[in-house]
Amino acid sequence: MTRITTLIVVLLALTAAGVRAGDKYSEKSCDMKISGTSTLHDWTAPVGKVKASADLTVAEGALTEVKAMWVQADVLSIKSEKGEDMDEKIYEALKTDQGHKTITFNLTKVASITKSGNVFKIKAMGDMTIAGQKKSNVAMIVTAEVQGNGDVVFKGSQKLTMTQYGMEIPTAMMGMIKAGDDVTVAFTLTVKKG
Repeated sequence: MTRITTLIVVLLALTAAGVRAGDKYSEKSCDMKISGTSTLHDWTAPVGKVKASADLTVAEGALTEVKAMWVQADVLSIKSEKGEDMDEKIYEALKTDQGHKTITFNLTKVASITKSGNVFKIKAMGDMTIAGQKKSNVAMIVTAEVQGNGDVVFKGSQKLTMTQYGMEIPTAMMGMIKAGDDVTVAFTLTVKKG
């Protein structure tokens, strides 16, 4: 090989090393709850099934990059503490009868990752799809901690307005009881490599 060819090969190798892709992660466990209000009582509904995948760069116990993240909640796994009648109201509002049986968040941009102690604060944006309606550039702030075994734990909460996603606000007793328009989704998501 000539000197120029050798130089080009070395430069390409160094460039490839510098843009090393992140590692693939998938959900290990997830505790997700949806909560809201009504004219009668506040309510909380845990989500039983959540899928997630991520492309992360972790170096020496530090989360340095979130290249991709996708989270999907199974609507029919939402079970309210108020019983089956409340569950049906939730499914109806989320339009499961029209085939919309998932709530999905797909990361599109990470604005910043800042460290404070062992916690990494992530400011991100993504596409949120609820009841068949997709909203882009949904801002979200999440914290992350890298565990000793390499797992990464993400925590956060997000306030959502039902009518912004074309949902009808649930009512009961011929409209005498009415849910509030705002709901909050809170989660603790643990992902593992592989």
